[in-house]
Amino acid sequence: MSLWMHRYLIVILSVLGVLVLFSLLYAVLGKRFTDKIVAANMLGTLGVNVIVILAVLLGTDYILDIGLVFALLSFLMVIVLCRFLQNHVLDKREKAAAPPTGDEEVRQ
Repeated sequence: MSLWMHRYLIVILSVLGVLVLFSLLYAVLGKRFTDKIVAANMLGTLGVNVIVILAVLLGTDYILDIGLVFALLSFLMVIVLCRFLQNHVLDKREKAAAPPTGDEEVRQ
C-alpha cells in the first residue's frame, strides 16, 4: 500500500472518530427514544466502517469477519430496540383506551 493511501485511510479514520463522537452526543441529548435508536444505528454503521478500514490498513482478512459479526449484532440491536419501542407505545395506547374498571371514584 502506498504512503498516500495509508495517510488517506488515517484521515478517514479520524473523520469517522469525530462522527462517532457526534453520534454519541446525539444519543445522549436526543429528546425522543427514536432519536436514540437512530444514533445507535449510526454508531453501529460507523463501527463497521472503522473495522473495515482497519482491516485494509492492517492487511488482515479475519478482521472483516469481525466486522460482519458486528454488523449483524448492530442490526439485531436496532430491531430489538424498535420492538421495545413498539411494545411500549402499544401498552400506552391500550391503557389509555381501556374502560374504567369501576374501582375508581367518580368525580362530579
